[in-house]
Amino acid sequence: MKINDSDDPVAAEKSGAVLKNLEKCPKNIKYMAESGYLGPLWSHLVEGPEEVQMEMISYLSELVLYQEVTIEITESTSGVLIKMVRSCNTVVHKAALDVLVQLSSHHPNSKVLVEAGAVLVMVEELFIRKIDDEPESYKAKAATALANIVESGIDPDTTVVNKEGHVLTSKYCIYNFVCMLKCFVPDDFNLSIIRLLLALTAFAKPLDVMVSVVRENHRGHAIVELMSSPMEALSIAATRLLITLSAHIGHTIAERLCKTQGQPGRLVRSISHARQITERHAASVTLLSRLPHRNISLNLALVQEGAVAVLLSGIEEMQSSAKRRSRYAVQYMEGLVGSLVRLTATLYNPTVLKEVMDHSLASVLTELLAGAAGSAEVQRLAAVGLENLSYQSIKLSQMLPEEGPRPKKKTMLKRLMTTRAQGNKTLQHQQPVCPVHRGVCSTVTSFCLLEAGTVEGLLGSLESDSPRVVEAALGALCTLVDDRVDVERSVAVLAELDAPRRVLGALRQHRENVLWQKCFCMVDKFLAHGDDRCVREVTGDRVLPAALVSAFHKGDAGVKQAAEGILTRLHRMPDYSATYMSVEI
Repeated sequence: MKINDSDDPVAAEKSGAVLKNLEKCPKNIKYMAESGYLGPLWSHLVEGPEEVQMEMISYLSELVLYQEVTIEITESTSGVLIKMVRSCNTVVHKAALDVLVQLSSHHPNSKVLVEAGAVLVMVEELFIRKIDDEPESYKAKAATALANIVESGIDPDTTVVNKEGHVLTSKYCIYNFVCMLKCFVPDDFNLSIIRLLLALTAFAKPLDVMVSVVRENHRGHAIVELMSSPMEALSIAATRLLITLSAHIGHTIAERLCKTQGQPGRLVRSISHARQITERHAASVTLLSRLPHRNISLNLALVQEGAVAVLLSGIEEMQSSAKRRSRYAVQYMEGLVGSLVRLTATLYNPTVLKEVMDHSLASVLTELLAGAAGSAEVQRLAAVGLENLSYQSIKLSQMLPEEGPRPKKKTMLKRLMTTRAQGNKTLQHQQPVCPVHRGVCSTVTSFCLLEAGTVEGLLGSLESDSPRVVEAALGALCTLVDDRVDVERSVAVLAELDAPRRVLGALRQHRENVLWQKCFCMVDKFLAHGDDRCVREVTGDRVLPAALVSAFHKGDAGVKQAAEGILTRLHRMPDYSATYMSVEI
């Protein structure tokens, strides 16, 4: 009746008077607050004597902890709460922290709390305040409130945290936050600190400082160890922080992961799932896919832990089960493929090479490239992996022995040896010779893209709307026109598959520098080594000259050089030395 005063003003006025009289008993104020009428509680909290304030903060603490109501805070109320946080009375201190944690979770309150000095008090609680009889959980509450405030979207660059003028993004804060991460402190405290760091990584300056601190002070070990926490929220948060940092200090994280006893194995086991794909599964496999692919220490550790079989099993399940409906299915699948592709970047290692051969990754990646249900990122990753594999084909292709000069005289032993050698040579000649790699190729032992039937899929990927997919597909195709292979025969094979038209189509559709450079590489090979039909198809394209001139003027150094080479070959290089006569009309 008091709140709905528009329905019956007289009744509302009398109800207000009754409620005012009821305020004389503190318990009634608690009942009013539980019923949604917080006015009396706020007024007694702000204006009442100290013992009344303590009672009110106790009521408010119970209200926010057990009823989880959303409360809008005022500037005067926030000031009183912050003053109570600084109290030496343990009961008042704890109650005020509980209330601030709940109030800060409602993001609209953050601005009022910041203006009242809540950030300064929370940082003081974390960095300075030390009372022997206060449990560590108080720091955890302060960290949670601070994380809630930062996650609400405040500007950390202008949020002052102490009298010296330090702000949330300063090295003073970041260093202390990172140093607080320890495996022997409560999980909820570590979780709040990581949430705080994750929120700050959205800004460039604190991210750079954080990268510097983690690299210099070897604090990555604690974050890596926290990934194994039984508390799922903490494990996910630690993994997400490492994913964010991996773009800047990926090798450092990979080395610390390998040096943490049992961690590679735990990470591989965390990828497997029984019934449902969770955020933890997706985060773990995403981290593996994001760390530098050329880190041989991590790749060898993954091979030794049987990661390839686990990854392939996960991919097979994702392709054939209803688990694709999970909200984390796309992220999980992309992580699986990315983790698999990382092995193709270190094929120089015999152990990794054998593992890739044993599981026929060329065939697996070819299927993923052609998979209609796969995302654009899965197609891109598959093309990147195929490019890495194809670069090894020229080394792995079994070259046929050349015939030497025939000797004039032979002993009986030499005749027998020659007959056996000729028999073996006849068997080798019966095997089809790869037109590109000039030897005996296979999908398993030499990763030949022709044998795997991958070229059609790569050419089809050139029609993708994603520039990154097209760029990756072009990278794989460029391995087939490398100077180490039989370029003339390779161009003939590509021309039969309508490659010139598709490459020129990609050139018309996209304008990225790296993509342009790879397109021009293919076009140059078509012109230099193609037959008359292939050359006519390229030179007859109306858009090509304009694209070449545009790339020559607007592209980077590599694109400009590639475009200049083709323009010179076509005798269409602009003559900038020509002089023109000015004519007045």
